[in-house]
Amino acid sequence: MNVALNIPNHNTINTLNTYHYFHCFWPKCQYKTYNKRDLTKHQFKHSNTKQFKCDFDNCNKVYKHFSHLNLHKNSVHLNVRYVCNWSECHKHFKSKQYLNKHKMCVHLNQKKFICDEKNCGKKFKQNQTLTEHKRQHSGEKPFVCHFNDCHKSFARNSRLAEHRRRLHMNIRPHK
Repeated sequence: MNVALNIPNHNTINTLNTYHYFHCFWPKCQYKTYNKRDLTKHQFKHSNTKQFKCDFDNCNKVYKHFSHLNLHKNSVHLNVRYVCNWSECHKHFKSKQYLNKHKMCVHLNQKKFICDEKNCGKKFKQNQTLTEHKRQHSGEKPFVCHFNDCHKSFARNSRLAEHRRRLHMNIRPHK
């Protein structure tokens, strides 16, 4: 007796697998999830909607993410601090994330950001420092002074700020 098996072809399987995904509406965003609530949470990244308001008296701060509201409450209203227990350091931080970053960079001297330019390979503690370093290789100077059509450009924002203070505001550093 021949029994016909109802086995779907490859295209049908792909259609079935993607049918339950929820895709982000934002152009060029590839985010997808099985959970509609996760998609809604994700889509707040694309908007400027701030829905989490601080409930302390006379505080009008509103945040996009619940975690940012909690950080605000803990550091401003409740004065929660995370203390570095490394030897004699005892520095205070607003969050565990900042404390851990401090320990990795200062005490453990971890440099996990590596320049991938040919014959370079320099290592950095922070991604921002690596980004600034890579501008030496590329010659990019994205920070431009627009004061009175000056148009001088800089690789670092701090150099632009220093330029404005010294040249356009006549402020000299104390010696």
